[in-house]
Amino acid sequence: MSCAQVFTKLTLTAWGASLIIDDALVIVSALVRNAVETTGVTDPNPRWSELDDLKLISVRLVALENSVVIEVWDADPYPPPIKSEEVDAESGRELHLIPLTAHSYGSYPKGTGKVVWAELIVAPRSAQIPPPLPRRQRRSIPEAPSPIPRQQDPEILRRVIEGLRTLDDDPKQ
Repeated sequence: MSCAQVFTKLTLTAWGASLIIDDALVIVSALVRNAVETTGVTDPNPRWSELDDLKLISVRLVALENSVVIEVWDADPYPPPIKSEEVDAESGRELHLIPLTAHSYGSYPKGTGKVVWAELIVAPRSAQIPPPLPRRQRRSIPEAPSPIPRQQDPEILRRVIEGLRTLDDDPKQ
């Protein structure tokens, strides 16, 4: 599992959108693979000299009210061939899965590159959360008896003070 897929799975799980994780992983895989193929080094064992041309890509998830948008930015300014009739064996092999999986998709230019995005519909929270368990009725608890009122006894206070003074005057310490 790629870093982008782990990020997607953990984020969607934290958001409570676990119903769309499988579709999201397919989309993230396709978008990231396309970004790497168009702007990155695809050789699993590249030479150091090839790494000079390495470009970064960015994966972002956006939570909307009833959907999640997956965005992948890369440095290639040209739109990707997402429609199945445009996809050939050389580029965008997995991009044909996006129209089959996503509710909507597209791309737009951003900075020196582009963002390719796909939106997945998430069931409303009320449909995802099972109904709550029945609640118990509270029993009436009898009130605790009132505490015994304290009374200040001047004689006890005088004896405590005298005892403390004798401790201060004790020569053994």
